Amino acid sequence: MPPGIGATGFIGIAPETVMGTYVAPSVYVPVLRETLDYTEEKYYSQQLRQQVIDSEVKPGYYHTEGDVELEVDTNNFLYFLYASRHTITKTGAGPYTYKFVPSTAGSTSTGAGALQKTLSITCVRNGIVFGYTGCTVGQYEWTIDAGVLKCTLGVIGLGEAVQALPVPTWIAADILGADSHNVFTGASGVTPVFTQVTSFNGFTFTVNHNAEAQNRIVSLRSASYVKFGKTDFEVTSELDFLDRTDYDAMVASATQAIKLESTVGGVSFAAATDGIQLQANRMAFDSYKIPQESLDAIVMANFTGHGLAQVGGDGYAISVKSAISIT
Repeated sequence: MPPGIGATGFIGIAPETVMGTYVAPSVYVPVLRETLDYTEEKYYSQQLRQQVIDSEVKPGYYHTEGDVELEVDTNNFLYFLYASRHTITKTGAGPYTYKFVPSTAGSTSTGAGALQKTLSITCVRNGIVFGYTGCTVGQYEWTIDAGVLKCTLGVIGLGEAVQALPVPTWIAADILGADSHNVFTGASGVTPVFTQVTSFNGFTFTVNHNAEAQNRIVSLRSASYVKFGKTDFEVTSELDFLDRTDYDAMVASATQAIKLESTVGGVSFAAATDGIQLQANRMAFDSYKIPQESLDAIVMANFTGHGLAQVGGDGYAISVKSAISIT
């Protein structure tokens, strides 16, 4: 077989009924990049036998992990949100509104009554199939790049399963471009009252569950489950520096609410048929830097907002409107 380029590759996903048991793809997702990989801790024997080189190797515990970067599409992206540590509510009758808020679940779960769904992810590279099972998303990083909302997913899986080459079926993607985004800020609280602002140059929203694969003593080398640790979330951006309000808030360790709405046509999320809303209900300015770069450069402020829990509510919420129905 001659070598191929990445353009020939693709990935497919499917929710699992039994965690770690491979399911052939039911949805094919356009991605920009994927780095899913087999990760193993091999055992090398260092026997004392009149030599200075390792004597033997034995297979060790392994899991799979890597990143998937994609342009956010409200239909395909939902499946990856289900594969994370969140409490999920679904309302509406098409378009549906899905809301994902922080959960205290300690590990991956699936099966009857479980909201979270582990995924089987199938990657095809140069016509060669790789099947990854028990996949969950431990980290999300949304960012606006060239006006398009993108997300990098940090995926951890339990194992690998060699599978047959699938035949993908593609549907039109509804990418959220430069005419889709609006940013709002307000006082922190359970239900913040937001006002639109127009001074933001870029927006990055990160949620990290600090997930780790866990191996236990069973007659399998693949991971037994994925443990979730502390959830960190933050917002970073650059904005026109107009006054000292946010700087003084950083000095005083004051808190603020902030949200990004990205919808088809740029309409409000409440009126949208397709869109995503990223909302931090309570965050502190962890840093707020105001460099003067050059004589002709606009004076900008670079800030990082550190997410905090909200008494009586949720520290953050991710909401998606989509025609797709997931049960």
